[in-house]
Amino acid sequence: MEALTIPVTIYVMATTNPYLPTSYHSFTCDMSQQYPDLYVLVTTKTIEVAIPALEPIDIIGMQVNALRAKKEKISAEAKKELGVIEDQIQQLLCIDHSPIEESDVPF
Repeated sequence: MEALTIPVTIYVMATTNPYLPTSYHSFTCDMSQQYPDLYVLVTTKTIEVAIPALEPIDIIGMQVNALRAKKEKISAEAKKELGVIEDQIQQLLCIDHSPIEESDVPF
């Protein structure tokens, strides 16, 4: 299988915010057409991007790796949320509703 090359046009933009220093960004579309008050087109450059030859099994492997990474991220976020909820439960269980004497207040 032969490597595929695709042409990609890169649009280099300068920001036009008067309150910030000029910064440069690259896009694959001309953002100055949609946001003329934010960007000015500086230059364009067409480059050839070489795409490696991949077999279907390679693509499936990449998909599996991406799904495993997504699974780990979701698992970590869920554990964090469960910890927050468990802390809230423990705080509520620690609340004592019995009246105390004013002299028992430490401050």
